[in-house]
Amino acid sequence: MKKPFISICIPAYKRAGNLERLLNSILTQTYTNYEIIITDDSPDNTITELVNNFSGRLNIQYSKNDPAAGMPGNWNMAIQKAGGDWIKIMHDDDWFARPDALQLFADAALTSPGDFIFSACNNIYTSGKEVNEFLTGRRKEMLEDNSLNLFFLNVIGHPSTVLHRKDDRIIYDTQYKWVVDIDFYIRYLQQHHGYKYIPEMLINIGTDDTQVSYSLYKNPHVEVPEYLSMLAKFPSNLLMQHDYVFHCVWNLVKRFRIKNVTMIRNFGYQGSLPDHIQDIIDFQKPVPRLLIKQTKWSAALMKKCYRKLKNSGLK
Repeated sequence: MKKPFISICIPAYKRAGNLERLLNSILTQTYTNYEIIITDDSPDNTITELVNNFSGRLNIQYSKNDPAAGMPGNWNMAIQKAGGDWIKIMHDDDWFARPDALQLFADAALTSPGDFIFSACNNIYTSGKEVNEFLTGRRKEMLEDNSLNLFFLNVIGHPSTVLHRKDDRIIYDTQYKWVVDIDFYIRYLQQHHGYKYIPEMLINIGTDDTQVSYSLYKNPHVEVPEYLSMLAKFPSNLLMQHDYVFHCVWNLVKRFRIKNVTMIRNFGYQGSLPDHIQDIIDFQKPVPRLLIKQTKWSAALMKKCYRKLKNSGLK
C-alpha cells in the first residue's frame, strides 16, 4: 500500500453530525494521497456507526479509546497512529472550506523549506455570524519576530488550520486545556524554525457555546496555572528578555486582579514563579481599576513598568 503523504487526524467525541460534515468535506477534496485517523472518546457507538457508513468511500483507520483519553490526550492518540509524513489535525466540529483546500496544503508542504504550515480560516457561529481570520499587519510581525510572542497572542489560531511534519518528540501537553495549542506551537516552532502561511480561507471553524473552550474562558483556576506552568518551561528571567511575554503576565495579573502570590496559589498554581511577577503586582496595585481596564492605558502602563524594571538593572 502506498504510504500517505498526509494523515488527517480527527479526535472525535460524541458530535456525529459535526463529524459527518467534516467527512463529507474530505470526500470533495481533489487531493487524494491521505489517510484518515479517527480516535473516538465517545461513551456510546454513534461515531462507530457513522464511520461504518463511510466505509468503502474513505480510507479511515478507526479506534475507540477505552478508557477515554480526554482532551488533548485524544489528539495525541490520533497523531501517534498516523503513518503519513505530515499531520493535518482536524477537530470534529471544523471542516474543509473548499475542494482544493487539502491540495493547497500539500503543495505548500512540497515547496516550503519549513515544517509548519497554516492557513486563514472562517469562524462560523451557530447564529450564522462569520468572522474571517488572516495573518496580517502586527500579527504577522509578531510571529516573524519570535514564536515566544504567542504567549501574548495566538496569531496562528485553531489547530485545524495547521499542517506540520510529523515529529514524535513533540506532542500536545495533556496537563493543559486552555493553552494547549499555544504551548504546542511554541515548542514545535522552536525545534522547527520557520513557517509557511497560506493567505486563503481553507478551513471553516465551527464555533458554539458547547465547546470546551467556552467553559474555560476567563477562568482564573484554569488560565493562571496554565500560563504560569507554560512559562515555567523556560528560564525564570524570560519576562525581562521578551516584552510580549512580559505583557502576557501583565494582562494575567490585570485580568484576574491578582493582589499577591497567595491568590496565585489559591488559583491552583504551585510551581515556580517567573522573576518580577511581584513587581508587576505591586506596580498595578495603586492604579484605579477603571483606568487599567482601558486597553490603551493598560498598554502604556505596561510599557512604563517594563522600562522601569529594565532601567533598574533587573535581568
